[in-house]
Amino acid sequence: MESYLISDNEETLIGMKMAGISGELLTENHEILARIDELILDPKIGIVILTHKTKEKIEEEVMIRKLQSRETLIIEIPGPNESIKKDFITKYIRESIGLKL
Repeated sequence: MESYLISDNEETLIGMKMAGISGELLTENHEILARIDELILDPKIGIVILTHKTKEKIEEEVMIRKLQSRETLIIEIPGPNESIKKDFITKYIRESIGLKL
């Protein structure tokens, strides 16, 4: 099972590639969503990683895909110069299981 990064900045992309995670730089919403859909259908991909700014632009659509996909986990990571909010872990768990309070 592999992970794949969709990033809006080159620094994160380079860092993840150095860690052995493939990825690409995409900025247009329709390109990002189309690529996520392709990755969800790829049986080799188990985790799709999105940078915070990438996910923020298409949050509603990503949530729909998270709830529909049983095999692929879609996660968010902070990009450079982005801090993790205090309740980041709680929010991440809620979003991962599709729970909204």
